[in-house]
Amino acid sequence: MSQTGKLYGVGVGPGDPGLLTLRAAEVIRDCPVLAVPVSGGERQLALEIVRQAVPEAAAKELLRLDFPMVHDRARLRQSHDQAAARVMAVLDTGRDVAMLSLGDPSLYATYSPIQERVLAAGYQAVTIPGVPSFCAVAARLNMSLTRPHLPVHIIPGGYPGVEEALKAPGTKVLMKAGKEAARVAGLLRDRPHAARMVSDCGLPTEEVWEDLSRVEGQRSYFSTILIREEG
Repeated sequence: MSQTGKLYGVGVGPGDPGLLTLRAAEVIRDCPVLAVPVSGGERQLALEIVRQAVPEAAAKELLRLDFPMVHDRARLRQSHDQAAARVMAVLDTGRDVAMLSLGDPSLYATYSPIQERVLAAGYQAVTIPGVPSFCAVAARLNMSLTRPHLPVHIIPGGYPGVEEALKAPGTKVLMKAGKEAARVAGLLRDRPHAARMVSDCGLPTEEVWEDLSRVEGQRSYFSTILIREEG
């Protein structure tokens, strides 16, 4: 039996092509196939970032993987099963696959369920970390995420218990929170806080919000809210 290929989960950072790591660029150059998640939220932004940072990526074979933006667990499992099967079919030809992931592949990434299925089937998978969006946002705002003896909480924007989560001490990070900005501003109105938001960090469409009370309507899907409280 011929040797199978290897899957790489490659973090491409939040938006600025300059934040793509040297290791990520090396893997992208070496892999003949790039797997690109396609969904209502992510579009093909990861591919756009990579093509700016690694010109060789333009000549790569693309494997577009559909991920529906739904909460139905059965549909999600089905889409993950189908995407993993397509990746493994390429690996069976002996070719390596680099699956592109915005930010870091270990944080709310479409790569995770594919990685799990590939490993369970006996294939090899390697994760290449990337700059997480909330770290890039903190840098953009010139603020520290931490204080001694206080935790950092990472919360998905669509988390149903967001109101309770905001009561926790320390720093709260709300990822992909564009739909929740106005509601979060209301929840924090009467509390001591330092809440700020960056949408599309590192992209030409970047917006910085120093005061959430001024946010109106739905913002970009790629919005990160940072709330730092001392206790």
